[in-house]
Amino acid sequence: MSESSEADRYLLDAIARGDTGAWSQLVNRYHGRLLAFARSRVKPSDAEDFVQETFLLFLQSFRAFRRDASLETYLFTILRRRMIDHFRGRKLATCAIGDSRGDQGQPITSGEHSPSWYLKRDEQTELLERGVAAGIDGMLRKLREQEKLREIRAIELLFYAQMRNKDIAAICGMDEKQVGLLKFRAMGQIREHVAEGFSPVQRQALEQFRWEDAEAADSLLTRVWEQIRPTCPKRSTLGRLVLGTLESPWREHVEFHLNELGCRFCAANLEDLKRETHAQPTAVREKIFQSTVGFLTRV
Repeated sequence: MSESSEADRYLLDAIARGDTGAWSQLVNRYHGRLLAFARSRVKPSDAEDFVQETFLLFLQSFRAFRRDASLETYLFTILRRRMIDHFRGRKLATCAIGDSRGDQGQPITSGEHSPSWYLKRDEQTELLERGVAAGIDGMLRKLREQEKLREIRAIELLFYAQMRNKDIAAICGMDEKQVGLLKFRAMGQIREHVAEGFSPVQRQALEQFRWEDAEAADSLLTRVWEQIRPTCPKRSTLGRLVLGTLESPWREHVEFHLNELGCRFCAANLEDLKRETHAQPTAVREKIFQSTVGFLTRV
């Protein structure tokens, strides 16, 4: 889920040239899943307003968006943080992942920042995060090839949800010591992969990070995990779940991600896919397009 698709890059290039048709296609492509995400938290009328603001904020931060990043994740990030800022102090529905952490794993304290601020990093921090992302990808690739799905689920709860070893052991049917050992091995594998593809100078910068600081390391992993969503199933996989054609044990694995981990991003995608089987009204989509298209001249 972390990579920008070829279709997205094509639309973004066209939008950069002021192509209103491309903007209409992008709104059409993403408004449904964003609405489903917002409607799971607030009343429908508020949800529509939040999604409209999300597209406006995206255009305002258009130049800051990295084309190699996931557009879906970026839009979800804008929407989620906009809702957190608006409802700060009120209790929203929560999941295992949580909704009140900022980029550093701490409560967000200011609503004055633009979406680009949330994702902006100084050069060294961005380098570190890219290295960690590569490490997470390498670790998960090995686990998927070996179909060690229980270990993947435990790692999701460790690094994404930041749950306690004891609770993870109970959920995944493991011994608490097994969970601790899994975390130790996973951290080691991530560190091994971190420096791959980097120059000696860059590797030196990466090695300056204090991995022995458990709190800092956990915060870094959670932050990167949120940005790249490495264990979120593809939309096509969710489509197979809807159609009932996703074979076991992957079906149980995706259902765990949706129900036990409580990934609201994927839940929104699933709800949008279910809605696609019925005729959808175009009024909301048209409202979003008309209210945002004027901002194309500013991107």
